[in-house]
Amino acid sequence: MRYKFIIKPPLKKELEGEILNLKKENEVEFELTERGEDSQKSAKNLAKKAIKEGFERIIVAGGDGLLNQVINGIMEEKIPENFAVGLVPTGSGNNFAKALGIPKDIKKAFEIIKSEKRTLVDVGKVNQKYFINCFSLGFDAKINDLANKIKEKYSFLPRELSYFFAALKEIIFQIPSYEIEISGEINFKEKLVLVAITNSQSYGGIFKINPGASISDGKFNLCKISPVSKLKAIYTLFLATQGKHLKIPEVKTFLFSQPLNIYLKEPIIWEIDGEVQKPEKEFKVEILKNSLKFLTR
Repeated sequence: MRYKFIIKPPLKKELEGEILNLKKENEVEFELTERGEDSQKSAKNLAKKAIKEGFERIIVAGGDGLLNQVINGIMEEKIPENFAVGLVPTGSGNNFAKALGIPKDIKKAFEIIKSEKRTLVDVGKVNQKYFINCFSLGFDAKINDLANKIKEKYSFLPRELSYFFAALKEIIFQIPSYEIEISGEINFKEKLVLVAITNSQSYGGIFKINPGASISDGKFNLCKISPVSKLKAIYTLFLATQGKHLKIPEVKTFLFSQPLNIYLKEPIIWEIDGEVQKPEKEFKVEILKNSLKFLTR
């Protein structure tokens, strides 16, 4: 078996040790990523190169953001039949790893890699970019952007706390709302605080925004939240950590399997798998059903 590890630096000693053990019976290479999409060692470009070189397994050692970049590289190439992606969740959120049942314990993550149990999962596409866990716009994308900045400034803070603090700050300052129109399998046009489309149940590390979502059912879940008071927003935020926010009247969820089109009057920032994108005002969301194999528990 040929393995390519794509790792967000630094390389941890425990991870290096497990790679060396795997190398005793397999062909194993690893690369440390560099920032910048144009870099030859960006996660996306390393993934594209690994596919072209015939590696049968790409193992992502990082968080949701690194996984997103790798997925975008993989999906732009012709994927071999025997190919699969593995995860060693060393990031802070690790939402998709949780959906696959992969623990943060490095040794246990390698046990799953070696077990070779695979599952087909759905992949999302919005405009020309791919996502594996979530796509959201509105208030949620704003706090994601702020959370990333807080995390950079206060690196000791867990991702979950940086996201929670960012949300509280935005709620206290101002809760924005946007006129959003969605057409397709779901149709509405109204003022909303956020729209979150997910493959798995959670995002932001601790928020179960779409409880009951499945990564392999050929469907995505959409959660929309209408304008609420500041006090109610804080309460909703707390309930969302437990997946109990659906009882709030301003919260509505939908299940869909066909493409959706989303329109706004003005461009706004958006995010995929925690990666904040440049503002746009039109989006086409597609589901690529059972299009990628993952190593799982």
